[in-house]
Amino acid sequence: MKTDQDFLDADQFRNKDDGSAGIFTLAIYDETTQKYKLINANIGDSRTVLSRKTGDTYTAIACTFDHKPTNELERKRIEAAGGSVQLSRVDGQLALSRAFGDRMLKHPMNLPPEDRKVTSKPDFVVEDATKDDFLFLACDGIYEGDVFSRESVIKWVSDKLAETDDIALVCAQVLDECLKRGSRDNMSAMIIQFFDGTSYHRDDLNYVPGPWHAEEGDNKFQEAYIKDAKDAGFSLQDALNLLKQNEASKAKVT
Repeated sequence: MKTDQDFLDADQFRNKDDGSAGIFTLAIYDETTQKYKLINANIGDSRTVLSRKTGDTYTAIACTFDHKPTNELERKRIEAAGGSVQLSRVDGQLALSRAFGDRMLKHPMNLPPEDRKVTSKPDFVVEDATKDDFLFLACDGIYEGDVFSRESVIKWVSDKLAETDDIALVCAQVLDECLKRGSRDNMSAMIIQFFDGTSYHRDDLNYVPGPWHAEEGDNKFQEAYIKDAKDAGFSLQDALNLLKQNEASKAKVT
């Protein structure tokens, strides 16, 4: 909540109403049990899902629960703060009931931050994990509509991990699959595995360009792609050339 207030107080954001959901996990290793204690927190509707392996089966364990204005406890707080839930949104505006930023709904100011219409107070879920499990963190674009459920995305990811140990590649494949299934929301995803990743580390690939979509209507994607390449020191053409080289290398291996 202090981070949220620092964001709201920052000079560059004082006149903006930007906002975001957020998730985070603290992982604490216990050498005695050889397990990780996972302290999962969320603000909004991004999701953390633990894939727990039992035998050859992966089970999806929800580690976060969406903060929606229509939830009974969320609605009570919103209405107690003088707000309303209209069209499943806070004051008819925001589809989340907890978020970073969104200053126009962090009211009334005379209430403690946790009691305002929209708050950045997180909820916590604690789970244990072993080296056979993995954690999947993603924003709501992965789950938009009927794109994926918690269970189906864990099954999809676990099947891909049986084919490759390249978790960056699997993350990229998840996003492309969401596009194929019709997601039109912004998307980000992360896979966390609980074992020594030394062999995975490579110094020679700091920047790995993903697929390029040149279709009309993808302007925001193209702008983001170009900015991502520029931040890594590449022009768009350099990035596309590197993409071709990487694809050619994979084809040779196959």
